[in-house]
Parts: sequence; structure tokens; C-alpha cells
Amino acid sequence: MSKFLRFYRYFIYRIYHINNNDPDLRVVGILAFVHMAHIFTLSLIISELFSIRLFTIEKPELYIFLLVFGLLHFIIFYKPQKWEEYFKEFENEAKEERLKGSFLVWGYMIVSLIMPFVIGIYLAYR
Repeated sequence: MSKFLRFYRYFIYRIYHINNNDPDLRVVGILAFVHMAHIFTLSLIISELFSIRLFTIEKPELYIFLLVFGLLHFIIFYKPQKWEEYFKEFENEAKEERLKGSFLVWGYMIVSLIMPFVIGIYLAYR
């Protein structure tokens, strides 16, 4: 669990330092988007395993859900004081570590965002 938490701290560190345009909002937004992909993936797996439909949300409910989900992410994850600790933890990383870490962060984001589509397509065509 410790390696996962360290990666998560590093994930926040790398997202924050991509560029200087609204980094706080970017971190919370990307975390919300990735977590939403995880929830959708999990719901697809659960609905397939147990033959129950978890998401039958119509458009207005979906927008409300996304708004509440985003606000909850802002409340839960927007911790600039805590982020400063993360930044200090990783500020002296070597170039090789940064390259490897960037590859892991981008890989995690891409896999997280593609996985619901892959599972959805698999379930649709099996």
C-alpha cells in the first residue's frame, strides 16, 4: 500500500507541475476524471458479474452527478498545504527518475481512461 500511496503523491506532483496555468484546478479535474473512469470500469465489471445495472442515469441526473462528484473531489483533494509536502518529497528527483515517473503517470492516466471503453466494447461484442 505504501508504494501505491507514494505513486499517488507523485501523480499529484507531476500533474501539478505540467505547466503553470491553473495547476490546482488541473490536479482536481484530472483526479476527478480518472476516478470517474475507475468508477465506470468497476460498474461495468460489477454489472457483468452480478447481472445488475448500476448506471441508468438520464441526462439531467448525469449532469448533477458529475457536478457533485467534481465538488466532492475539490473538497477532498484540494489540499495545497499537503501538496507542498509532496513537492518537497520529489523536488530532488534525478532526470532518469523523472522520465520513468512521467512514463508511469501518463501510462496510469491513459490506461485508466481507456479501460472503460475496452471493457464496454468487450462486453458488447462477446
